[in-house]
Amino acid sequence: MPPYSNKPPSPLRATLDTTFDNKDGSLNGVACSNGPNGLASRFPTFGDIPSFPYIGGAYDIVWVMINITAIDTAGAGFNIAKEAFDRLSGSQVDQGAIDVVANKVSPSVCGL
Repeated sequence: MPPYSNKPPSPLRATLDTTFDNKDGSLNGVACSNGPNGLASRFPTFGDIPSFPYIGGAYDIVWVMINITAIDTAGAGFNIAKEAFDRLSGSQVDQGAIDVVANKVSPSVCGL
């Protein structure tokens, strides 16, 4: 199994998302809204961020990270337990599917 790498994919792609053009946009809807890196308490809206309008999403922003132990096949992607899905989706089970980024880790991370 290859070792974990936090090296960014190359080349990186930039896409347009006009969501970030709205100076009144709420930080409560972005990954860095709360928690240890939360910004919403300091900058309630996008326009409050000192670097606005130079804001957006990046490949290495992690909202939630969990480890799963793969014990079965899943075709393309993952089939995971409800509790794990709840954690990843913010308890939005009705979505049925979410996009995730995955990295292989040492089996010892999962207690194996």
